[in-house]
Amino acid sequence: MSLQQAREDVVQAGKQLVKAGLIARTWGNVSARISESQFVITPSGRAYETLTPAEIVTVNIADSSYQGEIKPSSEKGIHAVVYRQRPEINFIIHTHQVYASVVSTLHRDITGIEPATAAVIGSKVPCASYGLPGSQKLRKGVAAALSRSDGKAFLMANHGALCLGQDRAEAFKVAAELEQLCAGFVMRRYLQLSGQKEEDWAQLRGYYLAELSPGSSPADLPARRPLYNSTRSGDHFVLYLNATPGEPFPEGGAGQIKVGLDKSAGENGKIPPEAEIHRCIYRQFKGLRAIIHTTSPDILTVSQTGRAVYPLLDDFAQIVGVSARVAADSPLPAAARLIARKMKGRYAVMIKDNGALCCGPSKSDAAAVAQVLDKGCKAVIGAALFGEARPIHPIESLLMRFVYQTKYARKAAE
Repeated sequence: MSLQQAREDVVQAGKQLVKAGLIARTWGNVSARISESQFVITPSGRAYETLTPAEIVTVNIADSSYQGEIKPSSEKGIHAVVYRQRPEINFIIHTHQVYASVVSTLHRDITGIEPATAAVIGSKVPCASYGLPGSQKLRKGVAAALSRSDGKAFLMANHGALCLGQDRAEAFKVAAELEQLCAGFVMRRYLQLSGQKEEDWAQLRGYYLAELSPGSSPADLPARRPLYNSTRSGDHFVLYLNATPGEPFPEGGAGQIKVGLDKSAGENGKIPPEAEIHRCIYRQFKGLRAIIHTTSPDILTVSQTGRAVYPLLDDFAQIVGVSARVAADSPLPAAARLIARKMKGRYAVMIKDNGALCCGPSKSDAAAVAQVLDKGCKAVIGAALFGEARPIHPIESLLMRFVYQTKYARKAAE
């Protein structure tokens, strides 16, 4: 493959990953072999939506060295390992796809794969041992996993997946097949434990609350009050009363209320009392510019436990924080001040029985937090079915959070 064609393929693959929901923001990476000695890979910390072929970096397979001012992905070493050990592989995508990430928290290989699936991804999906992103420990874990299988799909513990192919199309086919396999892996465990016969994710969540999370709220809750979404600008913020999951910040004047940061929301009868939560958060954290209230099924389910959520996955530690603490959805304005305090050092707070509030320096940041928190909650539920997963060590979580905020988040915003 020519250098230019490889660069264009990698750019298209990155955009395809975002569109398919296999990654968010700058996570994951894509590479293509261009010769026996070199490959090209996505750059470090740059958004896929605006990526151009000129930004794709050429890397030497032998030692992961490169030339130029643009830094390649910090996971370039993993790709180099694959190209060294698997000469027939020409394209690699490292994804953070949902169900593969959930299963990766179990630190176990997937075996007993059906023939039709095995024909695409291999007869076994090994799980590489855990290592911090970009670390030598992670590279060694991937090398060991590669030695255990000649397949094309690999899990990376508490991280995501590696999907290999002779070309871009095959790598994406592997990713899709792996996701179906991992979703089925979780569902079969639920059916085994519950004795149920039909696959139903809503019932699986109910089983988690009833059997695996003692003391949780019942599955059926009274109507939840909306806490709304908002964006901040200068000395005020805009509250969006008609926001939806598909359009968290709808344009147009209808359903929008402008609220000043200098006055309590309760001083104006036209302003919903929930606006006080947003006001307290913005006043306490000057760098935040957007808030999303999400009640996605998995986040809502975990919020019913009344317990904090700790990172089972790297990207949770990086963008959400070392935990998502829980606050009661109690009467305002006292609840607003408590919620703001629980947000300290984090970009999300769980609201008991009412989902979560996800924040960020921009609209896209807040949306990414909501996406990653949703996957993190799905991992909590899925891992509980197996009773094996442990959160990432707090010190490692702190380190990843620091590196993300000082390095990758800044690049993504450029």
